[in-house]
Amino acid sequence: LQAPWNHYYYLILDGALPPTREPWTRRTFLKVFIDQFVQAPIFTLLIFVFLGALQGKSLSEIEVQIDDEYVTTMLANWKLWVPATIVNIAFVPPIFRVLYLNVVFFFWSIILSLILNSS
Repeated sequence: LQAPWNHYYYLILDGALPPTREPWTRRTFLKVFIDQFVQAPIFTLLIFVFLGALQGKSLSEIEVQIDDEYVTTMLANWKLWVPATIVNIAFVPPIFRVLYLNVVFFFWSIILSLILNSS
């Protein structure tokens, strides 16, 4: 779910805002902002629905879980992903960005699983 999403997402993002040679530009921080405060909240909701469906939860059970855990999940997300995204956009060559994200996402999946299964 994550790798194809990021592949196409970064094609669109880099197409709209091409990478720069300098790591610390306004464009870098604009891309981080778009990634973390537009894309991440949407993708996180999709993860809640996807994992809830895999667990056999009803739509109402998924909605309750979102109500109970979405804010906590997003706060944890930003603690990990804002710095990881800054590194990714500022320093990782575009061709390796999804690979880098996959490595970080492996650890994020563990954290997310712990949050979503804490009850």
